[in-house]
Amino acid sequence: HIMIPSTFLSIIAASLLCANVNAFTACPLHYAVSLTMTKLSAEAGDSDDDEKPDLFSSEGWPAIEQELDTVPIFTVANEKGQPLQYTVEMKDQEPFSVPFFYTHAPDALEELEKTKKATNLEGIDIVPVPLGKAFKMWASDKSVIIPNKDAILQAGAPPGSNPMGQQVPLFACMEIAQETENGTPVLPLFFALEEANEAVEMATSADGGNPDDFEVVSLSLPRAVEMLANSPETTAFQFIPPKSSIDHIETYLSG
Repeated sequence: HIMIPSTFLSIIAASLLCANVNAFTACPLHYAVSLTMTKLSAEAGDSDDDEKPDLFSSEGWPAIEQELDTVPIFTVANEKGQPLQYTVEMKDQEPFSVPFFYTHAPDALEELEKTKKATNLEGIDIVPVPLGKAFKMWASDKSVIIPNKDAILQAGAPPGSNPMGQQVPLFACMEIAQETENGTPVLPLFFALEEANEAVEMATSADGGNPDDFEVVSLSLPRAVEMLANSPETTAFQFIPPKSSIDHIETYLSG
């Protein structure tokens, strides 16, 4: 049975009040990105841009957003909680400024140290942002969500791939889904392969079986959202935050 303890959810809920995604502050750092930023519609095959906003105005989006918002991702922000906007330069496009959201707290801390060394900005720190709100901004090209480098390699990206511009990979084992009272299977989705493998070991230890017989597969965050939107009656996910992010929030709140 793979669930997040309620204490973790309380920690996450309290911490999500820190970020102000309605206001931003400029950062002098520039990033050159060779990959094309992907939109939500890129996962939908035959979908076009006209269909993209329908997700966020649909009756099902609030429930999807609420589930996504149980996952904190992180951004570098000023003392008012306003995320820094970085200038991104892409081939054949005009430079534009967007906030960076990191799926794993250690990656955001690394960006924080880099920003501190390269600028004279004072009072900056990393703050959590609800994944649902960040995803909505990303789908409108108003932010960049940067996955963990190890995670994209584990999901099949070529060695040396730049995480910036890559879609967020998730990891799951279909055999460890749990059923709700109405019979709908709830599949835990992890942001780290090793944590999905640990869940398989826990499940087989409790229920029997050989972990080597259970396959962990990857799917992208946009694909998971699309599945929730298209089949809400038969699809249910529990998004499991990275342990490193939970540990960071616990340490911050206890300090």
